[in-house]
Amino acid sequence: MAADSRDDKDDKDRPTAAPAAAGNPAISDRDRALAAIRLPQAWVHDGGKERALVVSRPMIARGLDQAAKGQLVYVGRDGEVKDPDRVRNRQVAWYLAFGGIMAVGVTLAATSLPLMIPFYAALCGRLVGQVRAVKRVNQASAALSNGDTAAGRALAEPVARAWWAPGRVRVLAELRVAFADALEGRGDQALERLRQARARLSPRLVQYQFSFYTEINLLTALGRIKEARALLDSRGGIPTGEVLRFSHWIAEMHLGVAEGKLDIDDDELHARQRKGLSMTTGRDLLLLCAWAYAQRGQHDDAAYAWRQAMEREGTPRIDVTMPALVAWMTGYLRDHPELEQPVPDEDL
Repeated sequence: MAADSRDDKDDKDRPTAAPAAAGNPAISDRDRALAAIRLPQAWVHDGGKERALVVSRPMIARGLDQAAKGQLVYVGRDGEVKDPDRVRNRQVAWYLAFGGIMAVGVTLAATSLPLMIPFYAALCGRLVGQVRAVKRVNQASAALSNGDTAAGRALAEPVARAWWAPGRVRVLAELRVAFADALEGRGDQALERLRQARARLSPRLVQYQFSFYTEINLLTALGRIKEARALLDSRGGIPTGEVLRFSHWIAEMHLGVAEGKLDIDDDELHARQRKGLSMTTGRDLLLLCAWAYAQRGQHDDAAYAWRQAMEREGTPRIDVTMPALVAWMTGYLRDHPELEQPVPDEDL
């Protein structure tokens, strides 16, 4: 559930709608710079009061680090983020080529074989319908990323039932409905729906790979720890693609919280924290890092990760999707109330 992916005509490229504590020598200047990243804001005056307005965001972000809630990224089959400009240019070229072929076909049919005109009209209608269906699935992804399950379900369910939509698009819509089920606390229903949808997906698609990490998170949230562990182990090592690797980290660490252990070394943990610091939506990963540091008795590092997490965006309804992590957070905050106190600015 860590990352949204957007779907487009090309199966290879789809948007899928982001150190330790002060005094620790492991923290570099780059770590502190990453921690200082904030969303762009514009200040306006309202009745003598200043209000910060977040600059409106496009649906497609240029990278995983920059993607905010409600934004999607193009993800290739290898799990790497693709440049949205190149993907759009390729889509435009494909549509232009298709339009040119259709124009020639309709012209020839009109002059020599009029019976073929309905065929070309049906073909054009199917393409338009597919484009609209994909757009609704993408909008559903964005709504669910913002925690709006009602809107996400309303957008995805009609596509999942649409006989005229391509089978792949219907399956992707069904996966969005499964995610809505999960956010609404219907984990068993979401799990069944996800498994049924995945059975109809091609293993070549990146969404097929994502679905396993979603299943691991669902099983963990449902308390079915042994099943989650078996599924994670069956996935093999950590993927190399950025988005798949991030999804693996979240699933592995979420399961680690439920199991009470995480078998990664300090360097790997620090690398994951650095990634969380670089992301606009890095809250979930940083909170998981805070848990891991606390488990190792490194409470200064845990406090640093915790505070940085609270300044970033995260998954909606984490109390439903990661109940074990929320239970730890509640207890840890009770034992460390200083986490709610602001940290004095350091002298530069």
